[in-house]
Amino acid sequence: MSKKLDELLLKAKDLIATCKLNDADRILGPLKQEHPLSQDVARLWCSLAMRTDRAADVLPYAARIYAHVQSDFHKAHWAHVLGTASFILLDLSEAHMHFIDTLNHLMALAKAGKVPPLREKTKTQRPGGNVFVSGEAEKLLWTTCVKLAKLRIPAFPFAGTLLGLVRNGCLLDFDKDLDIAVWMDSWDACCVALEEAGWVRAPMRIEYANYRDYVHPELGITLDVCGLQARGQQIISGFSLPKYSAEYQRVSVFPQFDLIQHSTDYGAVWFPRQPEKILAAFYGDWRTPNPHWDTVISARNLENFTLLVRCYAYHRLAQHWLSGNLTKAWCYAHQIALKDPDDVLALRSRQWLERALTRLNREIPVWPGNQPQKRVYTRMVADLFHEGHVNFLRAARALGTHLTVCVVSDERVVESKGKLPVMKQAERAAVVAACKYVDAVMTETPASVTVGFMQKNGFDIYTFACASEHERLDKYQLCATLPAEMIQELAYTPGISTSELVMRILDGAGSKAVGTKSK
Repeated sequence: MSKKLDELLLKAKDLIATCKLNDADRILGPLKQEHPLSQDVARLWCSLAMRTDRAADVLPYAARIYAHVQSDFHKAHWAHVLGTASFILLDLSEAHMHFIDTLNHLMALAKAGKVPPLREKTKTQRPGGNVFVSGEAEKLLWTTCVKLAKLRIPAFPFAGTLLGLVRNGCLLDFDKDLDIAVWMDSWDACCVALEEAGWVRAPMRIEYANYRDYVHPELGITLDVCGLQARGQQIISGFSLPKYSAEYQRVSVFPQFDLIQHSTDYGAVWFPRQPEKILAAFYGDWRTPNPHWDTVISARNLENFTLLVRCYAYHRLAQHWLSGNLTKAWCYAHQIALKDPDDVLALRSRQWLERALTRLNREIPVWPGNQPQKRVYTRMVADLFHEGHVNFLRAARALGTHLTVCVVSDERVVESKGKLPVMKQAERAAVVAACKYVDAVMTETPASVTVGFMQKNGFDIYTFACASEHERLDKYQLCATLPAEMIQELAYTPGISTSELVMRILDGAGSKAVGTKSK
């Protein structure tokens, strides 16, 4: 390739990256005529064409390149381009066929002991750092929902946004966008209100009737808006293409739920009364983080694994495989097999990916099994953390699959013991969080443990240990409304306690070194 051609392609690539598509087209159009079989020119031109509503023009050009190239890697790439263009044109049968070709070429490559080179993804850093960590994204979410609520538009946090708010108390720091939902009765009003509030509608390759993307021009944050509607005793959402058959739809099903007014620092918004119902339908075990989750494909409440969803899954599986990200590709092959255990192509892809990962000494991912969870809750002071605390936490964790510990406040310790702990609450919480038997730490919970509190947090068992009969009476009194099957008393470790350690310190333990030698 000539130096001049390299420079022109680099310039066109930069123009595409900065959305100066007309300028890029003025460079790539002539290059396509001058170098019709150049893969570098063809890649950029096809990428530009699919961004500018010319996917139909991609098909004959990509087919010509596919016929010209020889290696399985390049065949896989151009079959994937053909599949993507057909997908955008909503010719799902053709897209499906091309994605099958892509995966067969990739498996042939794996059979020959080869994998595509790992292509590092360039991370674009927003000015000011991660807005999901800084709180800017959450502020934008609430101010937007407040504006909609004032217009009597019941929009509320949904999907990954709702998950972060409920599970973590804030947005997920690795999230890429905000998700809200609105009833289809308010869909048009919601879209108009968002644009009046400054949100800019983002172009989508497939225009769905109940799903739309917006971008905030200042922060660059994407807002996904999902439309919901009632269907009998259920609520449905997903991707709707009304003029197409059932295989062109993605329907996710939720149980009925209500919205309530929720106060924020920016005003009142709408929020699900029982967000756990939505999250359980969507994610299954939503309390266990899954970094490989894909909203479109992984959702537990998909009504059917339609051709539309399968094409999404094949597209992303092949996309990650082509970029050398075998771990991510394996996750997509695995998810397809979970949805359709008879999908031979997904099963074979997963098998070849496992062989490649093993050969390269890379770990095969662990996909959360969504097995029934048994979540254990306890409260403790954990002052001067010692062997007795470790024994208790080990036994508590063994009661279930997840252990949450509330490290009580200094004020509560004074109320119950009549004196301040040696360590402050933050210090005690840090030590408990570092214990390998503990999955989560809380610092603010009600003194009394009620059925409502247990259900709200998904806890199945409340456990404790008692050093005396007086302490036993007090602890049972605090959980008096719980049914017996939710309470589990554990043995207290004799011979060690925080009080004893304090006495050792006061007595000067360790001040006299016996039988030691200096080195």
